[in-house]
Amino acid sequence: MKKFITIAGICCALPIIVIALLAWRGNQQESPNTPQQNGKANNEIVSATVGKEFPALSVIDVDGESTTNQTLKNKPTIIWFTTTWCTPCQIGAKKVAEFNKVGNSLNVLVFFVDPRESESDLRKWRDSYADPDWKLAFNNGLAEKIGIKFLDSKYLLDKDGVVLDFNTQIVDDQYLNLLRSVTK
Repeated sequence: MKKFITIAGICCALPIIVIALLAWRGNQQESPNTPQQNGKANNEIVSATVGKEFPALSVIDVDGESTTNQTLKNKPTIIWFTTTWCTPCQIGAKKVAEFNKVGNSLNVLVFFVDPRESESDLRKWRDSYADPDWKLAFNNGLAEKIGIKFLDSKYLLDKDGVVLDFNTQIVDDQYLNLLRSVTK
């Protein structure tokens, strides 16, 4: 009987603990100490950046070349957050690479957010899924700065560096049509 009471007590206490942890986590996200950008909390950053110039970035890619907002201007750009092992991202990268091969012109800057990946892993990924001129870089804190929460997060910038779209869906015909509309 003691065993039954102990198990029943644990079963009753567990949901209460889970609810308390979820409530605590929600309060932490709304805390006044939450990092902000443009006066918005992190959970609002993504929608706040559409229509505005992409936040300042400066990165050295795996080939040792420097990339800044200025070097990305003059043609549309995709800034993509992924890992080498994200299968939907691999498929999407192949589609965008094919899109570029048929005369469309896009800058593509890919940030890899898994700290376990090496330069060699990134180069192998580019050889398998991307164009040779794509810039690949390790996440240098940018993902956290702009509030990236999901793999396959893509920002599409116009030729002036203004964010036209933010997307976390797989690259499909609708996304390719959007790319067509900005590369005309």
